Amino acid sequence: MVKTLAGCLIVTIAALPLFTRHVHAEGLLSSAASESRTDDPNPPRKKKRSHEHDDCDDGDSLGAALVEAGIVALFSAMTPRRTTTTTYITETGPTVSREILDLPGYFSDYPYQHEFGYMLMGDEWYGIGKTSSIRGSVEYGSDFQDLSRVGTKLLVEGTSRWGIDMQWDEYFENIATGGTDQLTLGDINLNYRIAQGYHSQLRFGLGANMLEDSAGTELGLNFTGGYDVYLGKPWIWSSEFDLGKVGSADLFRFRTTLGMQWKRAEVFAGYQYTNLEGIELDGFVSGMRFWF
Repeated sequence: MVKTLAGCLIVTIAALPLFTRHVHAEGLLSSAASESRTDDPNPPRKKKRSHEHDDCDDGDSLGAALVEAGIVALFSAMTPRRTTTTTYITETGPTVSREILDLPGYFSDYPYQHEFGYMLMGDEWYGIGKTSSIRGSVEYGSDFQDLSRVGTKLLVEGTSRWGIDMQWDEYFENIATGGTDQLTLGDINLNYRIAQGYHSQLRFGLGANMLEDSAGTELGLNFTGGYDVYLGKPWIWSSEFDLGKVGSADLFRFRTTLGMQWKRAEVFAGYQYTNLEGIELDGFVSGMRFWF
């Protein structure tokens, strides 16, 4: 049942772009999109660094590399780094050998399953903890004016410390002159968990950003970092940042949330700030995260 739910969640997040429809309108989102394009017919007044932009060649090669890196990361996340063999004598007498992970860090089924944190550190958790973790979330954001956002997030990681994370945001804006503008902003990253423990984990990674609206698609590189802290049952504090490019525009995003955990479900609320070459898309965020 759990594997079925996890599979459905991954498919939903991956398929979301196929069901989005982009409407052309003038507003904040159109301004943000125009900042990412050097060949925009109505470029912004401020000076921009000039460079050639080839949507076809650059987009295809970066997209292919992104898919390739994602597949490698997914399999790497599910595969232990290396194993060692330990021999011990049981109470009944026979000698038993078993293979355990080197520098093991296992995962609970969900936070606070064992009354503390999430990860399980040490050989004593062999056979109790999992070697992989999947968490996915759906959320809604708003600036309580004309801008709203529907978002999804996915993080898959394993005892190898490698993982892959994705974020997909669909922005909507009510235009004063009538109509609705729409913008898609997403990223996918290969990350590495550089610090881990019972009560917190820190990871950094590299990947790619994507922006899409009715005028086309822009891509760019991304550097990301994330930090999860388990403050004590049932509280979870999660923060994350992204720093990179999308098209010709600089992109910075920061988010922080505080959640309440109950078994495999977490309800959270917080704030997400996104700056795309000076265009600010920020607001309150709330949603649910599921752990598998």
